[in-house]
Amino acid sequence: MKLTIRPIVFLLLSVFAFAACEEEDKNPVNPLTADAGDSAEGFVGFATILDGSLSTNSMGKPFAYQWEVNSKPTGSTTTIENENEVFAKLIGTLPGEYKITLTISYLNWEDTDQVIISLSDDPEPDLLAVAGEDRTVEIGTSLALNGTASILGGEQVQILWENVSKPENSSVAIQNPTLIETTFSPNKPGEYVFKLSLTRGGLKSQDLVKINVLESNSNQGPVLINADILEDRTLTNVYVSDSDKLDYLVTQDVAVRGAKLTIEPGVRISFEDGAGLIIAENASLKAYTMLTETLPIIFQGKEAQKGYWDGIKILSKNPPEYLVGIEVRDAGKLGYGIQVGSGTKLFLSNSTIHLNDGIGLDFQISSQLAEFKNNRIKENTNSPLQIPASLMTYVSFDNQFQDGPIQIIEGKILSGTDNFWPTFQVEYDVLDELVIYNGSTLVLSTGAHLNMGDDQGIRVISGGKLRILGEETAPVVIEGKTKAKGAWRGIYITDSQGAVSSIMFAKIKHAGSTPIAGQDAATIKLGNGAGLKVVKTILDEGKGHGLEAAATNLTIEFSQNIIQNHLKNPLSISAQVVEHLDYYNKFENNGENEVLVDGFHPLAKDGGEIIWKGFQQRIPYVIKGLSKDLVIQSGMRLKEGVILKMQSNSRIDVQDANGRLGYLRIEGNEANPVIIRGVGEEAGSWYGITYSTHHAQNHIQYAEILHAGKLLANNFSAAITVDNVPQGSLLIQNSRIAYSGQHGIAVAKQFSDFLRTSNLTFEGIPGNEISAWE
Repeated sequence: MKLTIRPIVFLLLSVFAFAACEEEDKNPVNPLTADAGDSAEGFVGFATILDGSLSTNSMGKPFAYQWEVNSKPTGSTTTIENENEVFAKLIGTLPGEYKITLTISYLNWEDTDQVIISLSDDPEPDLLAVAGEDRTVEIGTSLALNGTASILGGEQVQILWENVSKPENSSVAIQNPTLIETTFSPNKPGEYVFKLSLTRGGLKSQDLVKINVLESNSNQGPVLINADILEDRTLTNVYVSDSDKLDYLVTQDVAVRGAKLTIEPGVRISFEDGAGLIIAENASLKAYTMLTETLPIIFQGKEAQKGYWDGIKILSKNPPEYLVGIEVRDAGKLGYGIQVGSGTKLFLSNSTIHLNDGIGLDFQISSQLAEFKNNRIKENTNSPLQIPASLMTYVSFDNQFQDGPIQIIEGKILSGTDNFWPTFQVEYDVLDELVIYNGSTLVLSTGAHLNMGDDQGIRVISGGKLRILGEETAPVVIEGKTKAKGAWRGIYITDSQGAVSSIMFAKIKHAGSTPIAGQDAATIKLGNGAGLKVVKTILDEGKGHGLEAAATNLTIEFSQNIIQNHLKNPLSISAQVVEHLDYYNKFENNGENEVLVDGFHPLAKDGGEIIWKGFQQRIPYVIKGLSKDLVIQSGMRLKEGVILKMQSNSRIDVQDANGRLGYLRIEGNEANPVIIRGVGEEAGSWYGITYSTHHAQNHIQYAEILHAGKLLANNFSAAITVDNVPQGSLLIQNSRIAYSGQHGIAVAKQFSDFLRTSNLTFEGIPGNEISAWE
């Protein structure tokens, strides 16, 4: 037997050896050709695609892949994801060149190729493909491909989606492969891999996404979420073919802690009665879709009822929370649809928040906004939006708000930039005092409407500026939330540091609850160094004065305005402000329809003249103040129709001071004389006018000087005195002097030539009409 077997075994071994030699002889050349792809550029911290798809095996058999890092910048940490697959991802931690080797193998053969990947550390890449996160979905006729997280970096970017891997014997169609957000239609379950390529000029960026397509599971109910989420989790569209079916049901309060919750397009999440979603400080939420019509992300109650579930509370301190294309409804058991916590930064666009109890979107104090565009917030029971004043500038005009006012809280605006508050269909309720400072500007435009909370005010300080830019047919309205006199405090502007606030075509009502500064309430009050221009504006229904501008170093223009229905005077101003008041301002139905003028500071102007024009309605100026005097130390003119009322014991002094030679020129006309009289009708109630400068412009024409010449102990008195120490002079014509306490006009006898008169009328003069003293 042994002799028989051995030859047979030997014979068989010889045959196998011959056969093997014969095959080797027929294929003496390695059939493998490795191709690691073209050199590419990427960014530190982001994945760069390694593409071995051009590698071949001439025998037509499958082969294995192995990617390895051969060299890298010193100190860099590298990761290759999917290192044994045709497509892999390289992630490096330092900029520089990375030499990567691809080895392919089949049986005893192998081949290698190398590729250079250059990574830069640009913190804001100019072109970056992001194909989305790997996910599992149910098979359907339209599944999402979403590259909207990519950075396109300008125009002229070529976009291309490609299917690079699919189940055997399957087909797949990409609807619009050149759009950043599109859909694909698979015909079989299994794993599909898609590549997104972005190209602009010589720049190119690519990314991959794996989508595991499951068999249809349409007959099952929603996936239950009944515990906190402690690891990164992606909620995918379970029922792709039935968009109305609930994908997930949250059965109790769920908090995301230390993890990232990603919600894919088309997901519909429902909440049980009283359940809610909390994104903790160390967590984050990303819910992103641009297919808002076909694949919105919906958060809703299990039942369609306002206030059915708690709502979404976002407390994250991570980078901005991206919510795009979401819908939130049926929430509000805690008073909101979405609440953004202190320190949280939100990116919200193309979303709908509606049918909630309380406030649709509630920003807490010190929350932040990255972007807020094209949202629709409506049909919420209380307010569409509650937001700190400083964040309103990030709310773009293309948002839509309905059914209740926008509530403004935390009124500090200190960015140092222009803050534009758009005009929406709804009004603003300002629930906290607005304070505009640090060089910031608040801009309100055509048709904006602010309702100020009780006893709140607007303060513009420390270089701040207020710009109100209405139109005649659509003025900006600022009034009390309570529609009554004195509902809110008013507007206070001080220390403008050269900035000039402006109010044009506005209606400002119901101010003056308590003084916002000083002793008297006012609708608008100016402090030291304020700058303000008010044009074609109505101040109405105030409990104090209309405008108070009695401080120093003011820059002001006040023209064609109406002040009406104020409890006190329409204006309470310093003498320096009067020349900046327009003749066509109107004052109607005020408690005291007179303009109070504080003469405490002398009138002194270097260059040019001070001109008091009066008003078309002939509203009088009442000279008041601690000294009650009007002291003129530079050139001054009183135009026709001006009426001055002088308080008891007051005087008008025309003086030379600090090198200025003052003069007073009174320019009435026959139809509209200038009237200077006492507050009452008591003869000799005020001291009169004293000219103590020898100036050719000391001229009185068509004037009435009444109730002056208050008696002096051991001295004479007169309505008008031409002084001799220092020397005065005066030309007076066509004027009336009446009800003096003693003389009409007094002049030193030896300087009588310095007084020239013509066509004067004296009435009720107990002394001399013209008295010359020695």
